Amino acid sequence: MKLVTFNLRCESKCDGNNAFHHRRGFVIDRLETEKPDIIGFQEITPAMNEYLRTHLREYTLVGCGREADYQGEHNPVAFLSDKYELIGLDVSWLSDTPYVPGSRFEKQSLCPRIITHTILRPIGEGKPFHVYNTHLDHEFDEARVLGAKRLLEKLKEDQKTHPFPLALTGDFNAYPDSEAIRLLREDEFGLTERTEGLGTTWHDYGRGNEPQIDYIFTRGMKAEGAAELWTQNLNGIYLSDHYPIAVELTREDGETL
Repeated sequence: MKLVTFNLRCESKCDGNNAFHHRRGFVIDRLETEKPDIIGFQEITPAMNEYLRTHLREYTLVGCGREADYQGEHNPVAFLSDKYELIGLDVSWLSDTPYVPGSRFEKQSLCPRIITHTILRPIGEGKPFHVYNTHLDHEFDEARVLGAKRLLEKLKEDQKTHPFPLALTGDFNAYPDSEAIRLLREDEFGLTERTEGLGTTWHDYGRGNEPQIDYIFTRGMKAEGAAELWTQNLNGIYLSDHYPIAVELTREDGETL
């Protein structure tokens, strides 16, 4: 199974030639060429979501917006419609009241943050597995740490009723040595990072070289080779201001993914 985490960068006029309406054809072409099985998107506005639904014809996109009315920016999970069936879906908020739509931690940016959680099963064979996709706060370390703790709580809660392998994708807005990432790596729950040592993932359309902030974690799955950054550009037009990350995964128990 090829899994991708992809912060697509919301539509913004200040991005000039890299505004989404200039990049979107490049994005679709790349996804059609690579044909990942599952994609965790971040920074998807309603208009962008509609564009993806229309042009990624082989995929099903699921999730909702992060605001109290379920609108606004969201982080959908996309999967190949002819390969997987959706048998479970929920969206929760990174907050002290995770099932109150639009809720946030006390010290956080104005942006609510969510977890899009799917349970998928290969059509015709194989067993279910979880895919979680998220986007941690961009302003406050405290909110990112609390977000990481809430993620772990959610993963553990779900394992009690649905003890399946899992993958977690997202833009964590946190460097590899940050407390939030250390929590996810070191908790006894046993997540394994599949993107270690990649270097810059947010690159500001080729201008930045900061440490990694996008990650893929798994439990009950193993990687077939190293994760790959999609760094291509067309005359200075990039897929996003983040490099998408792709990794090939198999189940540790040998079942089909």
